[in-house]
Amino acid sequence: MQSIMLGVVGSLLGALTLTGCIPAGINSPVQSSGVAGVKFPDVVGIDLEGKEVSLPTGLSGRRNLVAIAFEREHQPVVDTWIASVEPFLAQDPELRLYEVPTIYESSTLFRLWLNNGMRAGITDQVARRRTITVYVDREKFNAALSIPDTSDVHLLLLNVEGLITWRSTGSANDEKLAALSQALVSG
Repeated sequence: MQSIMLGVVGSLLGALTLTGCIPAGINSPVQSSGVAGVKFPDVVGIDLEGKEVSLPTGLSGRRNLVAIAFEREHQPVVDTWIASVEPFLAQDPELRLYEVPTIYESSTLFRLWLNNGMRAGITDQVARRRTITVYVDREKFNAALSIPDTSDVHLLLLNVEGLITWRSTGSANDEKLAALSQALVSG
């Protein structure tokens, strides 16, 4: 019976992949540098184009601004950053912006459903490539980043080695954007 169920699930996953859906991704272990809040932990996520991405090493910028969200309701806060950092991205060809929805580890079918639900809601390819969902033990992930709670969006500026050079929480505003600008100039 179990082999029949595995065959059915395998056939379903294969059919979904052929119809333009993306894979489920993995439940990623959290590999921390050992010093909380200093370096982004090694995790694996999946972008909304279906590409597996290792973080932080797979991020393409020399500097990467990572918006970490924990709830669907956080999207409007992330959107304030997307709109506000466009001038920074236009000025600095080595700066990239990523959205990282952080989800608790879950079953393959749930990951498949959630990834494809997000993909269906985002048709812009740039947005799909910059959105990397990670399925992790959130307590370990948050501890590695010194994130005390998940009630708001956390922004991290990472250098090419994945070291955190600046951080903020909440919506973008003039004060936070000035601090980000200063961090980009000095780092």
